[in-house]
Amino acid sequence: MELNRRNFIKSSLAVGTIAALGGLAGCASPKTTETESTEAPAEKKLPETFTDGKWIGRAMGHRDYLTVEIIVAGGALTSVKIVRNDDTIGVGSIAGPIMAKRVFDSGNLDVDAVSGATMTSYAVKSAIEDAITNAGGKPDDFKKGTVAPTGGTAHTEEVDAVFMGAGTAGLIGAVRLLEAGKKVIVFEKQDIAGGSMAMTYSGIVAPGSDIQKNYSLGRFDDTPAMNLDKYIEVVKTMLRPEFDRFSGAIPYQTNLYQYSPQLVNWMHTIGVGFMTMGTSYGTTAFLSPGSYMGGSGHAVQFMADRIVALGGQLVYATKVTELIQGADGTVTGVKAEGKDGSTWTVTAKAVCLTSGGFANNTEMIKQYYPDYAEFNFNCAPGSTGDGIVLGQKAGAALECMGRELGAFNSTSPQAGTRFEVAFLNSFAPGIMVNSTGDEFGKGNLSHVALGQAILDSGNGGRFFHVTDKEGSITLEKNDKWASDDYRCLFSRGDVVHYNTVDEAAEALNAPNLRATFDTHNDCALAGTENAFGRKNLPYLNENEGVWVIECMPTFYLTTGGITIDPRGHVMSESGSAIPGLYAAGDVAGSIEEKDGNRYGYGFDCAMTYGFIMAETVQREI
Repeated sequence: MELNRRNFIKSSLAVGTIAALGGLAGCASPKTTETESTEAPAEKKLPETFTDGKWIGRAMGHRDYLTVEIIVAGGALTSVKIVRNDDTIGVGSIAGPIMAKRVFDSGNLDVDAVSGATMTSYAVKSAIEDAITNAGGKPDDFKKGTVAPTGGTAHTEEVDAVFMGAGTAGLIGAVRLLEAGKKVIVFEKQDIAGGSMAMTYSGIVAPGSDIQKNYSLGRFDDTPAMNLDKYIEVVKTMLRPEFDRFSGAIPYQTNLYQYSPQLVNWMHTIGVGFMTMGTSYGTTAFLSPGSYMGGSGHAVQFMADRIVALGGQLVYATKVTELIQGADGTVTGVKAEGKDGSTWTVTAKAVCLTSGGFANNTEMIKQYYPDYAEFNFNCAPGSTGDGIVLGQKAGAALECMGRELGAFNSTSPQAGTRFEVAFLNSFAPGIMVNSTGDEFGKGNLSHVALGQAILDSGNGGRFFHVTDKEGSITLEKNDKWASDDYRCLFSRGDVVHYNTVDEAAEALNAPNLRATFDTHNDCALAGTENAFGRKNLPYLNENEGVWVIECMPTFYLTTGGITIDPRGHVMSESGSAIPGLYAAGDVAGSIEEKDGNRYGYGFDCAMTYGFIMAETVQREI
């Protein structure tokens, strides 16, 4: 995720002063909800010198406030630990403790951030600074400048398979090959594993998996989500003729949905949890505890641990820099370099590219998606296209570049950070309007429609979601959705209350908001479709005012990539497989777009094609 440029709000208290001040009054959020006190927080009285005791500090992370505790004894810092961290499970949850340990072990606030989680890393450092200040100390006394890592060594390895990238496809593929008794090494250029995996919705479309069958007991066997043949027929109806290369057949997605039930069965067998069927998600297999609730992040940690437990090597902070290729074109290994100066030369029977897409590579966006070059992408920081570049050097063809990209809502970058609010309208039913207060687009505001909206300069580059009292409550917890909540939007200050729609319109410089609001409610009361083709509109009650969240449709991935066949072989421009080279995940682009459909289920595709690729490698080496 992007570096948080917000000035971290420091509103912490030393533990020893809480009782005297009557609780955590000094920790009030910058904006208050209806249930919070609006009184000014009590002024903190700080010690004059660095004082022994336990002290608390906090700062805003990617999602919400992050809290640390330090212990000072004999005038020295003797402990640093995370007390609370609500950042993304599998990203911030891993990076936070790593960062706290780095600072404590070195006694230096200038240590490098944990790559892959810079926002959490900077929040940890800022929270430690806050705690030091609360203890009467001076944070500058703990800033010693950056220190270049040292101690690198030269390594030579011979393995069955080497993976470039420990993201979704890489973790799945590596574990499968290790279970088959293969010798495997995985290189990850970031300090943590997972790539985009921990940020996903965690659902897997797997028609006919065992957990679905056991839930269905024959009741839903004819529904597409449970019946492979019927699901394939539904997918075929979504083909875009201009991109259909296979005369109506969908070989990539057919393989995807034939294998996804096997993937789910295997994950369930080895100990990965899934949410109980029959609740909010119907027959889709969602990683436990539910959508956007950290299930995929827990799976990242599970798979990374399993690689090591099965005897594999998972090497962090090490970038693959070269594919080794023989005179006949066979790829026979890789070279890699670590941040500490270590070098690796690895000979392998199979080289697997699982390094992600290139949404975080501005130059590649300009080259392959010029219409999107002016926009920032809210993506995994490791999505820099390294595997695509190396694959091309080895002769790989590219496909599906430059097609239309979808977007999801994030909080406005004007607030200094972009937090994902893809389900905002589901949690707080309301109206999304543009800079002038007008609705936009047609039909449901899908990812495609949001992508088109941000490209349309007529919308003015600013967007607002408007809801009412009910919506402000369900933002904090919506019982209709077994999903993570958005209560953090209040502590972040992203939710702003206005007494009237007219007050909001004036403050936002959105002159048409009143007319849009009234027209929306007229259609809601009449039960009619509005001019934008939207049905079943929620009535918005203004009697207690309106709540507004400034949000921004945000592009998040690239859907073009290396050409592969439905078995995971990397293909050359001539249409032949490059011996020894395989790929899966976003490095190969969208599986759906290869068939002529729109991108849809990147998480499902990366996991399942990692599974498929591993089977192919196991059979061929």
